[in-house]
Amino acid sequence: MRFAPVAACAVGPSRSTSSPFAVGRRASRDGKNFMRTSVTIAGGLASLVLFGSLASCAEAGRPVTGTDAGPVASAPIDLPAGLDAEPTTGASPEPPPDAEPVPPPAPSPAAPAAAALLQAASGGDGDSWKDTAGKEYRLGLVNAPETGECYGSVATAKRKELTAGGFRAEIYTVDRYGRSVALVTLADGRNLNIFLARSGFANDKFLEQFRSENRSLAAQLDEAFAAAKAERAGLWGACAGSTATGAVAATAPAPVRSSATGAVAPPAPAPAPVRSSAPVRSTAPAATGNCHPDYSTCIPVKGTGSGSGEVNDLDCPDIGKVVQLRQVGVDPYRLDRNSDGVGCESYA
Repeated sequence: MRFAPVAACAVGPSRSTSSPFAVGRRASRDGKNFMRTSVTIAGGLASLVLFGSLASCAEAGRPVTGTDAGPVASAPIDLPAGLDAEPTTGASPEPPPDAEPVPPPAPSPAAPAAAALLQAASGGDGDSWKDTAGKEYRLGLVNAPETGECYGSVATAKRKELTAGGFRAEIYTVDRYGRSVALVTLADGRNLNIFLARSGFANDKFLEQFRSENRSLAAQLDEAFAAAKAERAGLWGACAGSTATGAVAATAPAPVRSSATGAVAPPAPAPAPVRSSAPVRSTAPAATGNCHPDYSTCIPVKGTGSGSGEVNDLDCPDIGKVVQLRQVGVDPYRLDRNSDGVGCESYA
């Protein structure tokens, strides 16, 4: 860089004797020196700018062109290997190598399997039957008429039709005859106890007596029986007043006429029948011949005579006559439906 020498100026008082021509020459010389110095400084500054641009290009590793004196373009960025400049559409990002593996979601617990369907054996009546393995069931809290009673054969046929496709039994107690008392569900999910009650194939004869054994079922049956009675469905319309509806038949005594006034006195009320929910020990004598000891009327002893299971049980159609019990409540064959001491009254 060249700097023009600056002439030293002597400091001193000006002489008034200088001519105007001399003063003009000196001013012209000073102006030229100032212009020359300014151009030299501007050239030095331009050189510095150009030198900085050349240094930047050298550091970036690209050739220097004639345009490098202008604005410097940004250099390309080198990305690490394996990474693209733009993400690939649809590609899942790879997890970092040190990331912990995410365990798969735990499988949802499987629903409990339904109990296998049981198959009903032939035989039985409207509220009791056996399965093919020989186990006997009794519908809880409902009572179907016996085969020889009004609507009995209809109820039996309907129960057989419904259980032909299989059934499931929720056993909650065992009765005195060894039968499993149960809430029964059909293959299609219907509750058999409630269906028979609602459709008039069964009555509520024992509902109050055994309500405490299954109060939930009893509450549902209350509604079913009430609706069936209101509509006179099934036996409630076909057998009104008969023992098929669970009515207790009672023989009213003849009116007593007073000999003094001739007025008819009201008859004394008939004694209430005795129903026992617990087994009653028989006090009958031993069987004579083949007559069952628990009945005054001679009827045969079938099997053991216990009434438990078809091989040990008789129904009214098998007997074909009215049967007198020795003791009310002791009725292994369950012939006395209204607990008045007389069985198979439809044959009277």
